[in-house]
Amino acid sequence: MLNLLRTEFSKLFKRKEFNIVLTAEIVLIAVFFISTSATFYKSYTSELPSAYQLWIGYENTNFNFIKYLYYLFFLTLPASIAFADTFLEDKKGHVLNFIITRCNKSLYILSKGIVVFFSGFIVIFLPLLIHQLLCIAALPLYTASEVIVGNPTYDRYYLTKLYFQGLHAVNPYLHNLLYIFLDGLFGGTIAVFAYSLSFLKNVNRYIVMIFPTVLFFTENFLFALLGMANYSLSYFLYATTGIKGLDYKVFTYSLAALLIVSLLIIILSSNIEKDEI
Repeated sequence: MLNLLRTEFSKLFKRKEFNIVLTAEIVLIAVFFISTSATFYKSYTSELPSAYQLWIGYENTNFNFIKYLYYLFFLTLPASIAFADTFLEDKKGHVLNFIITRCNKSLYILSKGIVVFFSGFIVIFLPLLIHQLLCIAALPLYTASEVIVGNPTYDRYYLTKLYFQGLHAVNPYLHNLLYIFLDGLFGGTIAVFAYSLSFLKNVNRYIVMIFPTVLFFTENFLFALLGMANYSLSYFLYATTGIKGLDYKVFTYSLAALLIVSLLIIILSSNIEKDEI
């Protein structure tokens, strides 16, 4: 198992798609940071936001459009592109038979699934963490802008709700880090779901990469249309939101359900029957 994991991680870090996606995400997050922080150039110190407030997942009146753009378009697709089609790659490269005859089939699939999860986790977690570090390097940790007529820092006219307020009160940077981690888990889960699609018969690699994003958009649109936006997964992915009634049990159960569905697809798939391998 360890040898399989080492092999798969080696393939991941050498893979062109993974490195391109990760580099693109980091460049994009850096461009977003520069374009947003530039608006505060030569501003009065009292007007500067804190480094945690400028983080891309935190609501800021100067940052709304960029935040929504990033969270709608640059979470699911990169996670699916990075390494999710690795099974199809082995199969089409005619190395699947060679691998299966030399190791346990289940361990091979499991090791790939673990590495696929980490591929999705890394390409989402790392850019968001880098963005927070860039904010810390450029802005004060705490500023006068946090004190407005004696209200808590999260009590703003443009905010309806901030979840995990206890953690935010202890340390807002830990609060942001929690969401960076949750976003990473989301990316990893999406990657595993995309990976499971590669076991379906006659599936195209573009379906593997694109379908999870289509499903994500559809889920968000339908619940918003039905007036149940508190079930739209996108609102669970950043630290502040204008949606009331979010229950993070819904987020947890959704990720668990997606992993279970992925497992069932892999188990029930006929792509790994003996006559094919």
